[in-house]
Amino acid sequence: MELSVTEINNFKVIKPQGRIDWENARVLDKEIQQIIDDGHYHIVFNLDEVTFICSGGIGALVYNLNKVRKKNGAIYIISANDYINYIFETLKFDIVFEGYLYKSFELFASEVLEKEKN
Repeated sequence: MELSVTEINNFKVIKPQGRIDWENARVLDKEIQQIIDDGHYHIVFNLDEVTFICSGGIGALVYNLNKVRKKNGAIYIISANDYINYIFETLKFDIVFEGYLYKSFELFASEVLEKEKN
């Protein structure tokens, strides 16, 4: 798994690429926790280039979702990836992340980033 982290406005954008297996899920979780510890509570995951995600990877997203919500933050999921969307729908995580799921970065930018500017 490759992992890039950027910042746009006050949003941390995490873009993993490849497989998020058990080992990589632990790396991802540590990265998320470091971001939260640094005081960033609006985190965006662009999962377009993820080819596999294990239960540990999904668990890291949900566990940290609860942490940022306690700080009035949010986790946003961007995915045009059919595999990721299928997993989220099958496990009903589309309900957990309802209102925070976007099919493209452009859609996220127009619906969230533009509103933050105003």
